[in-house]
Amino acid sequence: MTVQTEEKNTTTASIVCSILAKYWYITLLLIVAAAGAVFAGLIPPRIMQSLIDTYLDSGKAAVLSGLSRIKIIHIAAAYFASFAVISLLGIIKEAVLSTAGQKITVVMRDIMMRKMSLLPASYFTQNESGATVSRFTNDIEAVQALFTNGVVSMIIDLLKIVGIVISMWLFNSILGLLMLCVLPFVYLLTRFFQKQMLGAQKRKRSIIARVTGFVPETVRNIRMIHSFGKETYMQRKYAECITESYNTIEKINLYDSIYSPIIRIITSFIIAAVAVSASARLPFMLITAGMAAASMQYIMDVFEPIGNLGMELQSIQSAFAGISRVNEFLAEKEEPLKNKNKAAVLFQKMHTGRGLTIELQHITFAYKSGDKNILDDVSLVIRPEERITFAGRTGAGKSTLFNIIPGLLIPQSGKVLIDDIDAASIPNTDKRRIFGYITQHFDFINGTIADQITMGDRAITRADIEDSLRFTGMLDYVNSLESGLETPAGPQQFSQGQLQLLAVSRAIVTHPPILLLDEITANLDSSTEKKLLTVLDKAGKGRTVLSVSHRLSAEIPCDRIITVKDGKLYF
Repeated sequence: MTVQTEEKNTTTASIVCSILAKYWYITLLLIVAAAGAVFAGLIPPRIMQSLIDTYLDSGKAAVLSGLSRIKIIHIAAAYFASFAVISLLGIIKEAVLSTAGQKITVVMRDIMMRKMSLLPASYFTQNESGATVSRFTNDIEAVQALFTNGVVSMIIDLLKIVGIVISMWLFNSILGLLMLCVLPFVYLLTRFFQKQMLGAQKRKRSIIARVTGFVPETVRNIRMIHSFGKETYMQRKYAECITESYNTIEKINLYDSIYSPIIRIITSFIIAAVAVSASARLPFMLITAGMAAASMQYIMDVFEPIGNLGMELQSIQSAFAGISRVNEFLAEKEEPLKNKNKAAVLFQKMHTGRGLTIELQHITFAYKSGDKNILDDVSLVIRPEERITFAGRTGAGKSTLFNIIPGLLIPQSGKVLIDDIDAASIPNTDKRRIFGYITQHFDFINGTIADQITMGDRAITRADIEDSLRFTGMLDYVNSLESGLETPAGPQQFSQGQLQLLAVSRAIVTHPPILLLDEITANLDSSTEKKLLTVLDKAGKGRTVLSVSHRLSAEIPCDRIITVKDGKLYF
């Protein structure tokens, strides 16, 4: 059975459309509220025009009857009621937009997390962690902003503009022509600012990703920075990022601050033109006082959404920059297809007590295309229960080899066979029952001490956890804690040696036939190292044990020592 959990060519647009289709009732309510708000916004100026021309014109105001006064009160009530309806529809629209935006955010982050679980290890070696975190935080928030404060709001504002232009045309064709002449100019102006801001927004996103990664990197290496006296250097590099970000945001703010005043000047000019035309009673523009008042209201109303386009434009450009980065992430090449049947074949062999043979066939690997090969045409056969130590200088490729053997890194050529089955084709969820991987650092996950051992694997029982901790001598210490296995775990609870023993417990709890030990004694004192090596020697019985070391004296006994040098293996 071939396993593939994520669709190819997924894009932000397709995800958003699928969400809107799934929650169709929210989409329908949004359309009704938005359309109602646009239509209701056209009513108040019409009521004002009718009131002025029918009852408040200078020639009619003096002969108002009692009945007419009652009608005026009714019209005034209708005028204020229309604003109440507009406000209510606006509240509904904003509430629905907020709800839809949150659903988009949740689904997008869920899809991206599933996508990240399918990415090969090479992605994480070639991309900074800060850039990936920024995609999950800032860029997803930009996608939400595109929907809530961008595209939907812009569509509503454009519909308002169209409705107002049509209403003014019905008043007077010349007024309609005046608006039609002004709007293309406003569009071209908006388009100019759009192009200028897009590049700045993309640059801003890139800089934010750098800053996001710089801070945790500095915190993680703060002791090294202090030890080498590089505080000033790190401050200068951070200041460069901040300064570049400041200059980019200043450029964006400059365009935004120029845009709105220009719109206000155009608004004032048109209102003044309508007022002069109405007062002069020009024969070619038969505009009544009511029409003039209503037109002025429409003009202020039409330039309000046009003015909003400035803010919406910034949100949209910012969102497009974020969307492009999210789409790049979703388009990343995933791991090869996995085959459950192949893992089942290996499990059957393991249950019969047969050991597994590991064969490296002409492995060539480089982290980036065009870079020097870390491993160059490497071949090796490892027999069941054989113990091998890989030695060599830092950067020779020992840890890289340890990531290639279980199929975490995919070589450019060649393959790794586990009993004639390609390691890269085995599902990652099954590899833990084949390989036990122990590194010099223990990585915590959120949860209890039991969770640190199971890593969320429900097939691991409490008895399995206790057996693995008993094997490494950690069970008594864990039971001495306040809640035993259910104690929330953190690095402050364990010494460095205990962390390594915890790592051994995590590795052997599934009884894997192969152990990979990557520089596990690098940070230990001699006494703790001796205790750990004793535990590992016991854990290695009946297993294939592959270890990496700089110091051959600090490893468990082995059958062969293989030196890794210049991309080759020397026996």
